[in-house]
Amino acid sequence: MKTIKNNKGFTIIEIIIAIIVLTVGVLGMVTTAALVTRMIARGQRSAQASAFAARRLERMRVAACVDAQRVNGSDTLYRGSTWVAVNNWTFSDPGNQNYRLKIVSTYKTEQNKTRRDSTETTISCNTFQ
Repeated sequence: MKTIKNNKGFTIIEIIIAIIVLTVGVLGMVTTAALVTRMIARGQRSAQASAFAARRLERMRVAACVDAQRVNGSDTLYRGSTWVAVNNWTFSDPGNQNYRLKIVSTYKTEQNKTRRDSTETTISCNTFQ
């Protein structure tokens, strides 16, 4: 008598290996998703502080050419009762009616620490007659 073996399908070992490979892939994706979420939040905080500093720089660009308004100072951006960013600006006089404006922006990180970024520009107050 002839026995015909017609084995179709998967063995239990093949199924276990497929489950392990799939699990490792899914765990990698979950870890990457968490990292991307933290990076997006960090970028949003940095962008808010940068936009706040840019607005201050544009306001101070006009003030730089007026002696009474060319003073150092600071301002704070709040969301509700919590501060988001603090700008500190200073003027220096390199001469020839040019003024150097430096804005240091401090903002909170996700671990409630602070980070600082700075922006500098030279403003020319030369008038032609």
